[in-house]
Amino acid sequence: MVKESDISPAPVLRPRYEAALAASGLVDDVADILSLDPRPHRYSEHDIVCQRGDPAESLWIIVIGSVAVRENNQTLFVRRQNEVVGEQNLVGNGCRRWYDLVVNESQAELLEIDKAKIEKHPQAGVIWRNIARIVSLKLKDATIKTSTQSRQLADDTRILRAYTNEYALGKRMQSGGSGLTLYEVHRAIVWFSDVVDFSRHIVELSPSRTADLVQRFFNAQSIPIATHGGHIDKFIGDGLMAFWVLSDGEPASTKCRKALRAAEEAEKAVSQIRIGNDSLHVRIGLHTGLVLSGDFGSTTRHQFTLIGPEVNKAARLEQVHTADILEGSPNLGPIRLSVEFRQELTEPIKKRYARRVKAEAKNIGEIVLFS
Repeated sequence: MVKESDISPAPVLRPRYEAALAASGLVDDVADILSLDPRPHRYSEHDIVCQRGDPAESLWIIVIGSVAVRENNQTLFVRRQNEVVGEQNLVGNGCRRWYDLVVNESQAELLEIDKAKIEKHPQAGVIWRNIARIVSLKLKDATIKTSTQSRQLADDTRILRAYTNEYALGKRMQSGGSGLTLYEVHRAIVWFSDVVDFSRHIVELSPSRTADLVQRFFNAQSIPIATHGGHIDKFIGDGLMAFWVLSDGEPASTKCRKALRAAEEAEKAVSQIRIGNDSLHVRIGLHTGLVLSGDFGSTTRHQFTLIGPEVNKAARLEQVHTADILEGSPNLGPIRLSVEFRQELTEPIKKRYARRVKAEAKNIGEIVLFS
């Protein structure tokens, strides 16, 4: 620490020192300021005024510049011209500094006043009252800032939850703010859905009417997915990707039944949305298998998602059209199940989804599905 005495104590304070003391509130109603023996010091940027753990034996008034209050190299507050710093640690015997005080500008000038001088002053009670008032004002200011930050945090949390599902948010919280989520291999149930011929429906619609319809049919799917424990991965045009992660050793049957119930409820809810006399319809593909999860993207922008061949297969199940069918009935239902997904269901449910179809899927080859 570079700490340099400016001048020797003088019988009369320099005007800027007297002005700083008066503005600080420390000497309100105090007649004899000189007996406090305020000592001026000059500092350069990054100089340390005091460190955490140092004995608390004095306080400072900032005459020129500013001082940062830091903890673990993180700035908590910045104190500026005419403010008092270091006073909160003076209460009690043997008190030590809670934080580091570091000069925040290229040049700073501070007046230092020893605790011993305050205690010996004829008006020590008045000075301690003034210190209490200064601390009270700082606490009031800190309370206001904390309230503002709490509101901002709540707003940020709402925004984050609107763009990130709970599962991804939990993984990011585990990784900390400075790093990407770990890449992990999981068993998962993957959902892909798409509204049938939506582009044809909206050719003549206004943008606001289109936006309203999009929100309605995404709500019709998102609510059942969330109700049955799934997570929305992303919205893709008028399509949607969702997933249910299976923990190690967890049987898939329970979550497969939940995912299927969500699909049935979503299909019914979407069909109740009408454009004129036409009802909307949705196709949904459900598959279970091994996936890779984590943050994927560029160095500047990334997204938590699931990738892998099993994810692609779920997407292809949803996309099968009549022209792709190689074997089986051309009358495909709106909900398409992979063999792996269907085998996790109970026999009564399997009987409801017994229409077997073999189809040609883009970039995958032949796949078998049930609807």
